Amino acid sequence: MSVVSGFGVRDRRCRREGLFLGHELFYRCLLIVMTVAFVAGCDEPAPSSKRHAARRDSSAAPAERNTLPPPDVFVAAPHTIEGCVGLYTYDSLKTSFDNLDVDKGKKILATKTAEIAYLRYHGKDVVMKYDKKESKVVDKQTTREVYRGSGYVVVLTIQIIQVKGEEMLSTGTLEITQGDKKVKIKVSGVSGC
Repeated sequence: MSVVSGFGVRDRRCRREGLFLGHELFYRCLLIVMTVAFVAGCDEPAPSSKRHAARRDSSAAPAERNTLPPPDVFVAAPHTIEGCVGLYTYDSLKTSFDNLDVDKGKKILATKTAEIAYLRYHGKDVVMKYDKKESKVVDKQTTREVYRGSGYVVVLTIQIIQVKGEEMLSTGTLEITQGDKKVKIKVSGVSGC
């Protein structure tokens, strides 16, 4: 019952052990397919490298973590802001000075001269009191007003660019601090009585 071919003895043994003919070829092909799949999968970065990249980027993140978001824009100032007021908006909005009024125009800060300041954060009103000790006239055209309250410190540094009767048109910066977080914004505005 021997088979004439050179594989006869082996064929009987493979049939007896439940193995099929060419199992060595099967395992070699399987090894090649697995290797190709592994190499093809190496084109994408490993998930662990993303985790490490986040750690490397965290060295730049402290500046981002210490950045306060900009304040919300509002149209109507509260009723406590009347009389001699200052109304300020983002310089980038290019809002004309004629469109800044207590009840119209997009504003980020409204002040009642030497008394209170009002701004909005996350839809909530923030009212601050004027800090007389920290506020000062820098020079003939520049003033620095400081307001504090509700955990915020606001420093408004403005330079007068034009005077129209009792109305002053100005540009400058608004620096808002809450704890260790800060944001500095270029502003333009109008103030007067």
